[in-house]
Amino acid sequence: MTESWSVTHAAKWLRAPGPADDKYRRGVLGVRTGSAQYPGAAVLGVTAAWRSGVGMVRYVPPLGDSEPLFGLPSPAAAVLAAHPETVFGDGGLRSCGAWVIGSGTDPGLRSASERTKLLELLNGEDPVVVDAGALELVGARKGTIAAPAIVTPHRGEFTKLWRGCGLGVLPRRWSERSVSGGPDRVGTNRLAEAALRLAECLGVTVLLKGSVTVAATPGGRHITAGPATPWLASAGTGDVLAGMLGALVATHAAEVCADPELLADLGATAAILHDAAARIAAGDPEADGSGHPITALDVANAIPAAWAGIAVAG
Repeated sequence: MTESWSVTHAAKWLRAPGPADDKYRRGVLGVRTGSAQYPGAAVLGVTAAWRSGVGMVRYVPPLGDSEPLFGLPSPAAAVLAAHPETVFGDGGLRSCGAWVIGSGTDPGLRSASERTKLLELLNGEDPVVVDAGALELVGARKGTIAAPAIVTPHRGEFTKLWRGCGLGVLPRRWSERSVSGGPDRVGTNRLAEAALRLAECLGVTVLLKGSVTVAATPGGRHITAGPATPWLASAGTGDVLAGMLGALVATHAAEVCADPELLADLGATAAILHDAAARIAAGDPEADGSGHPITALDVANAIPAAWAGIAVAG
């Protein structure tokens, strides 16, 4: 049976610090995202992570990256300018409780040394949020990823992973796009079934992004969150979601390592928080398309207010 995630469910995973906490106890997130082509993705993910309750963010620039285009700053320079509190470098083995990889990267331009580092993370012990350009690393190694991992594809990326698993034709409602993740129960159930099949094939948790977001695990759990405000359909909001999810996973890293199925709970919680921040930013409390246009950075900047609202409601 598909679980429907609510603000009440999400509130249980938003951990406020206590008197005995320090920055390390609150969680340390490593971020290997962005590139010369997409330096902004690194800024969006790091911004979202800082605003989602983690105690420290370590940013690691891509190895062997090309020179920035059009006089743009490097991803590291952009992150430093936006968040001087960020720590740079991976800090050595097991210095981070969780990782976010892939946002704002092109696998075709990835250096061999960077690829090796990403594979080390996927073969390690720390939880990994796998986004965008790093999805192909999981698709090529289906069923063999050692780390507790959650992939975050949008529909196009999901379709590519699905075909790579040889799972055949996607459900009819999917291919016709008659359901865009809206409140259609039949279509949503089919999305959940498809996400579950992909999770079983890949051996990792799948967070299928959409108006209704679906989290599915290799163990058979599937959770839906949404529908979200349509104002979220904007460039860069996926980078924000990855940073938010990474922060939540880092905060609960020990629990995830003990039970990787909990990545579905955290994925659904990130989707709820993401939507709540977007509703605040857009002035669209009912998610009916009222309000006004927003950018991904607007969503990231609204996370603290969304967090507070969910914590009170829970």
